[in-house]
Amino acid sequence: APMSALGAQQGYPGDSRTLPPALARANEAAVGPVGASMRNVHYHADSNVILAIRTLEGHLLPARPAAPPWFEDPGSFTIAIDTAAVGVTPASLGALLNEHVFNYPDAPIGDLTLSIENGELKQHGKLRAMLGIPFTIRSVLSVLPDSRLRLHPTSVKVVGLSVGGLMHLFSVELDDLIRVGRGKGISIDGNDFLLSPTVVLPPPKIDGKVVAVRIEPTEVVLVFGRKGQAPAPPFGPPDAAHNNYMAFRGGVLRFGKMIMMDADLQIVDADARDPFDFYLAQFNRQLDAGATRNQ
Repeated sequence: APMSALGAQQGYPGDSRTLPPALARANEAAVGPVGASMRNVHYHADSNVILAIRTLEGHLLPARPAAPPWFEDPGSFTIAIDTAAVGVTPASLGALLNEHVFNYPDAPIGDLTLSIENGELKQHGKLRAMLGIPFTIRSVLSVLPDSRLRLHPTSVKVVGLSVGGLMHLFSVELDDLIRVGRGKGISIDGNDFLLSPTVVLPPPKIDGKVVAVRIEPTEVVLVFGRKGQAPAPPFGPPDAAHNNYMAFRGGVLRFGKMIMMDADLQIVDADARDPFDFYLAQFNRQLDAGATRNQ
């Protein structure tokens, strides 16, 4: 800002000029929702779990009063999704289950590997509660009204033998056999797994309504939306020449030692030939290796 404008804003004598409109808006920005728009982003929830964000419109919501979202603190904000299409590969889904959902003492199952075959999700793992007996479950996916995913088995095999359901082998229901840790985002209903996709991920917290799921040849795709409500209109990025980006607008946003008032930030891919790999935990390293430009 020109020194004269800065002096006038701080009440120094000798300059009665007002701030330029853009600076005036920035000065009045309040901590609150920050608009978020993303395209073609491979978002690293951790080193092994990657969410392929094809499109996303929503907001960053501060988790604490008067404290803006801060990239260095994933617990400082929630990603509230209005609409989105997000793909998850079987490898990422397997890592999520192994490293986050069932990563606790005495977890009943483990060593999970997942694959997609003929439109079904194939899960192979070991029953730790049964001396490491290997099992394979093929499931179809659907979405419940509360946004949880239902994984309904179409076949169950234990040590390679089809048993028509684990309860036929052990004479118990699957929810009796597998005691899932509380707060892990997964539960059992009869012989079905119920998975809360917005709960099982590491911070930042995700808040959104899953309205559809489909299995593609290489990914499970979650569709977020707001049934019965008009979605928030998307905003265009400052630089439309980039197809792979994360853009943020409005409110207050903190990253590194910078605090952006009336935010207008676009983070783009240095190589547009493939999706933009973004790792929040390594944000500063990515920033150091890249470049910044004030517009």
